[in-house]
Amino acid sequence: MEDPVYIIYFLLGGAAAIFGFFKFREKRKRILDNGIEVKGVIYEIDDISINNQANYPVIRFVTKEGLWITEKGDWTSTSLKAGTKVTVIYNSNDPKEFIYKISYDWQDIFGYLLLMAGVASVGAGLWFAYQYLIS
Repeated sequence: MEDPVYIIYFLLGGAAAIFGFFKFREKRKRILDNGIEVKGVIYEIDDISINNQANYPVIRFVTKEGLWITEKGDWTSTSLKAGTKVTVIYNSNDPKEFIYKISYDWQDIFGYLLLMAGVASVGAGLWFAYQYLIS
């Protein structure tokens, strides 16, 4: 690898993926430990990309206090459809901070794949840096 900029891309991309994994994991644990569980629905799908590559579901639910919340979810899937029932667990202090579960919950698997990709990217970046330095 002749250009060290690619090494920086690997290292920064991997570090960002690892950081994202731990940040999402911390939020998920905090909400699961202290949150309130209610039923919700995928109200609509928010297409934010070209060719519908990233479709973020807009989740609607009612808190125990009777407050209607309609917010975009944290993660995307091309298989989600409007009208799908979900289980919502929200932060009692800030109901707009929530996680949702569907019958085929891939959040944990996706999180670990993100972590593995981050570790692999950092590892590749370190290997390329080593190769660059010894050449």
